[in-house]
Amino acid sequence: MSYDTALPSITDLKVRAKRRMPSFAFDYVDGGIDDEAGKIRNRADWHDVLLTPRYLRDASDADLQTTLFGKTYAMPFGVPPVGLGNMMWPGAELALAKAAQAANIPYILSTLSTTDLDEIAKAAKDVCWFQMYVPNDVEVMKDLLSRVTAAGYHTLVVTLDIPVGAKRNRELKNGLKLPFSMTPDIIWQAATHPVWALNTLKAGRPDFVNVLRYKTTPDQGLADFITSFAMKGVTKERIEMIRQLWSGPLMLKGVQYEQDMKTAQEIGVDGVIISNHGGRQLDAAPSSMQSLKALNHYSEQGMTITVDSGIRTGLDVVRSKALGAQMAFSGRSFFWGMGAMGTAGANQVIEIYRDEIRRTLQQLGCESFAQLDDSWLAE
Repeated sequence: MSYDTALPSITDLKVRAKRRMPSFAFDYVDGGIDDEAGKIRNRADWHDVLLTPRYLRDASDADLQTTLFGKTYAMPFGVPPVGLGNMMWPGAELALAKAAQAANIPYILSTLSTTDLDEIAKAAKDVCWFQMYVPNDVEVMKDLLSRVTAAGYHTLVVTLDIPVGAKRNRELKNGLKLPFSMTPDIIWQAATHPVWALNTLKAGRPDFVNVLRYKTTPDQGLADFITSFAMKGVTKERIEMIRQLWSGPLMLKGVQYEQDMKTAQEIGVDGVIISNHGGRQLDAAPSSMQSLKALNHYSEQGMTITVDSGIRTGLDVVRSKALGAQMAFSGRSFFWGMGAMGTAGANQVIEIYRDEIRRTLQQLGCESFAQLDDSWLAE
């Protein structure tokens, strides 16, 4: 095994990350909204997807490759967009970008990342995708798109599922707010987690470096700016405009509703990430598994379908393919890995998933990820 077997699962990484990360950082990535029922449901529903193994066949190896938008990736698992990545672990975003490039898996940079988009594009030049929170101001949107194009990003992912900022109780209790400031409670949490604190001192306070240039006035407060920056509900007309401006593959993230899928098709969107934002926006939303099951027939009509939310194992990635997804993402997995092991956690997570996906395919008697379809589902 090409990873540290003392931490052989994502659950083990989570346990260690909780000890090493300040509560405000750990809870930011781990927490959901309200009672966190949606987050729990995301995880539980993947366990309900059963697969029937096929024996009396060669299981000496399995091909993990998958192809999206004409590019073949080494495995069907990628790094999704997560804002404030360097707050959770200093240097996390660049470390994950480099690891994704080395492993040939997608890396999606968030608009609200804390590392310059040009730096990430250089580190992940073959696998970089960009996630966009659509700016209210059309000229700002055009400028951001031109910067992303010039940097060399291959795929644009437009997030739909944050029409309004979420009230997350863990974040409120921890005093996490914008701008990120060292309140007495935050200072205490940092002091009791010295590895995180020392690395943060070296790296500097995280900031939204890719969007600060769009402040309306130099003295505009950060919280006010972030609240006003993005559209309160992305419209069909705005996606049509983005489709005209962006010549590469275009994906929508957060799709769960059938009519949204139909509209995406009409506009000429190339793919979707079926997601409920990890249970962080609406506690009553269907799980990502439920939505994938309901919408997977659009893959037969040429829509590239991927999924996130609740994915924790290579088995879950295989389950998602049997339900129609070409790739799966898990932000929590990667940031628990970073919290548990620092920059080494990026490769640890990748190799855990690689090993588990391969072993699951071999156990099923499936020669390749591409072969998986709904015929492998247990009736």
